[in-house]
Amino acid sequence: MTTDREARFAALFRRHHAAVRRYVTRRAWPDAVDDVVAETFLTAWRRFDALPPDPLPWLLGTARRCLSNHRRSALRGAALLDRLRAQPAGAAAEEQARGAQRDSLLRAFARLSDAERELVMLTEWDGLQPRRVAAVIGVTAPEARARIYRARRKLRRALDEELGRPAAVPITRSIHDTA
Repeated sequence: MTTDREARFAALFRRHHAAVRRYVTRRAWPDAVDDVVAETFLTAWRRFDALPPDPLPWLLGTARRCLSNHRRSALRGAALLDRLRAQPAGAAAEEQARGAQRDSLLRAFARLSDAERELVMLTEWDGLQPRRVAAVIGVTAPEARARIYRARRKLRRALDEELGRPAAVPITRSIHDTA
């Protein structure tokens, strides 16, 4: 079921799409036309209640600004490619080393159980404190801290194995450590 707003917007789209598309086609690379036209009508949808009685000039002005944004983005992308091409060859070797470390980390991470991965993601990626993790997984805060500790320790050991490093000796011991 469409609402009145959706029906009015659909009519606006049908009435002005061709004109906006022609405007953009004359000013943009062929591969950018669809993106700019879509962005123009997305902006019109978001501001539909504020459109003037004659929306075509507003749509063309919006398309002009969307084209400018698209061009600036393309220029930034080209500049980034130029900077990357200008980097010394040693940077590629460093990137390969980082890629190998990333792959080792992913393999070590895959060795954790689903529950252990969830704990690591909640604490390290989502930045939750153990008491908030406890609320997410439905356990007490001390139990969550213990599970997080064990998951991190297992990940550290798996990563050491993946990287071929000797197992790290924990600096502190707790009642949860095994000999």
